[in-house]
Amino acid sequence: MKKHVLLATGLAVLSTSAFATKARMEALGQDNNGGFYIQDDRNVFRNASALNNTKNYLVTEWGQDSKAEGGFFREMGSFAYGLYLGNDGDDRPTTPAGFENQQNSIDLMFAGDMGVKWGARVHYSDFDNKSTNKSAEGMGLGFGMEMGDIKAYANLTLKDESKGSTALAADKFDGDRMNVGASYMFSGMTFFADYDKSTKEVTNNAVKSETDYTNLTIGVGKIMEVSSTARVFTDVAYATTEEKVKSGTKTTTTSLPLTIGFEADATSWLTLRGSISQNVFINEKKVGSVKETQGNTTDVAAGATLNFGKLKVDGVIGNDTTNGENGALRTDELMSKVAVHYWF
Repeated sequence: MKKHVLLATGLAVLSTSAFATKARMEALGQDNNGGFYIQDDRNVFRNASALNNTKNYLVTEWGQDSKAEGGFFREMGSFAYGLYLGNDGDDRPTTPAGFENQQNSIDLMFAGDMGVKWGARVHYSDFDNKSTNKSAEGMGLGFGMEMGDIKAYANLTLKDESKGSTALAADKFDGDRMNVGASYMFSGMTFFADYDKSTKEVTNNAVKSETDYTNLTIGVGKIMEVSSTARVFTDVAYATTEEKVKSGTKTTTTSLPLTIGFEADATSWLTLRGSISQNVFINEKKVGSVKETQGNTTDVAAGATLNFGKLKVDGVIGNDTTNGENGALRTDELMSKVAVHYWF
């Protein structure tokens, strides 16, 4: 009897909070493209094989500083497939003023489990405004695998092009990106590494510039079940980024961000979560030959999920962007980003 009670409790926890959305990931202080060690449906954009673990649902998301997006994922025997609309696509370096971001995007996903879980994702976007002579087009691929405690992935941007910053026909933004990573679970902890390399070329008013970006993250994360209805998430990672302007300045940052988050089932219909993060011990920025310490890196986030059986509503409790690190909460935006998902 006790085993049945424990099993039912575990399933209740999983059904209310294990699979969620971008709103949940941001509230837990994680990347909105998915976490390295937290199970979430956003993980399919980092590792396409994660589709095997999150299927048979429909989701929509919208809110402040977030484009409207959504899609559905469905099981088909030992396979799974998905269609997603409006995803921002593979992370683009900062878009120069005047150029358009990717729009009208579509992601197609397919995954299977043959002893080894695998998955693939195709991304495409297209935008062309004849009246302003501005256009943007993107294409990317994503692959992933999961074998026991080992996970690995690769995401490639094959095309990221925008035209028409000014009246000059030659004005153009052109970017590419490669992202690879892996993780391994050992003794309840997940060790992970992620490498990201991207380049952007910009021709604006007949002036051409080229910038290379490199990001490396190596860390470890752990989920602790503190009770049958509450979980604590902890991760620490060494992160280094480099931005090198060709024939110009190189900017390098190194940090050791520590993130502590929690998630608790307050009632059968309400799950609350929050997180705090800060760079500890290592926190340096170097511009050219000038070194400095990055100021006020403490950040907080909070969110909630309303559970109505198979229908769930996720939200991020917004803060004041200007004074976010000082704890200024915007009470007029208690659910600044919202996601609704239905499981079937």
